[in-house]
Amino acid sequence: MIYTIAQKENIADIAAIEAACFSSPWNSLTLEAELENECSHIFTAVDGGKAVGYVLLYIVAGEADIVRVAVLPEYRRRGVARELLTRAFEKIDGAVFLDVRESNTPAIELYKSLGFEDTGVRKNYYSNPTENAVLMKRE
Repeated sequence: MIYTIAQKENIADIAAIEAACFSSPWNSLTLEAELENECSHIFTAVDGGKAVGYVLLYIVAGEADIVRVAVLPEYRRRGVARELLTRAFEKIDGAVFLDVRESNTPAIELYKSLGFEDTGVRKNYYSNPTENAVLMKRE
């Protein structure tokens, strides 16, 4: 597995990851625009020349907001998300924030194991289906 910064040639794979993992996936155009956003950072996990996981975060004034984390289902439970997040943390000087679906217990457990703490709940934040978001922070 190779962990690297996303490039334009990874966008189609990342869009496929989105489609496999999210009920409201981002499209290729949206993802490509993130490559041009100076605050946006996309880290990918590549296996056999194909992106199989990624994390997208915004870094502003040393703090970060994790916007998307996704790993293809057949690559889950192999430490891919953990490694992507760990590498992303190396770029951050301050706090890291994220939100996660309340029902996504595996992700919540991963985030807690990486030092995140619950900071609150945002009611009915997600749609398709409607669900609360657990807000988390890591110092």
